[in-house]
Amino acid sequence: MKITRICFLSLLLLFAGNGFSQECKLQKTTDDFSGMPKLSSGFIDLQGTDLSIDATGKEIDYFFVIHNPNANCIGEESEATFLFEGGKSKIEVRNTGGDNCNGYFHITMKGGQYTPATLQKLATKKVVSIIFTDKYEKKTVLALTPQQQELLMKTSDCIAKEAKNLPR
Repeated sequence: MKITRICFLSLLLLFAGNGFSQECKLQKTTDDFSGMPKLSSGFIDLQGTDLSIDATGKEIDYFFVIHNPNANCIGEESEATFLFEGGKSKIEVRNTGGDNCNGYFHITMKGGQYTPATLQKLATKKVVSIIFTDKYEKKTVLALTPQQQELLMKTSDCIAKEAKNLPR
């Protein structure tokens, strides 16, 4: 009887662990510049804008590729405004990447033992829309579907949890 119980509990723990790993579908690679381990979500389509979330032991990078030919010149004054479910909460962040007219928008946060506040919010609250403002004040508005809201939140949560385990 005890052996059956132990086997059952072992199988339960095994399947519970597999369930989590299937939730976190991150690619494990090596950073081209530092040679250190790196995690990546790969590109996710968010209403015609692509997002890849990458993490090394030192930083976490949300890399957006905005496909709006009328509003894709990004500079250091460019902003992204994330509006959360309920409409009362939002965060505004500036582009941390260089000037470009390719629609490349980066949000870089410090990695390490502690989760940055911006990442913590993205990992725990659903984003209903993202508004990108380019360097000429032109806007690109992304209204996320419920599935995209869930995907963004879960992927951010995975990155937040797994990035802490990367060597610095």
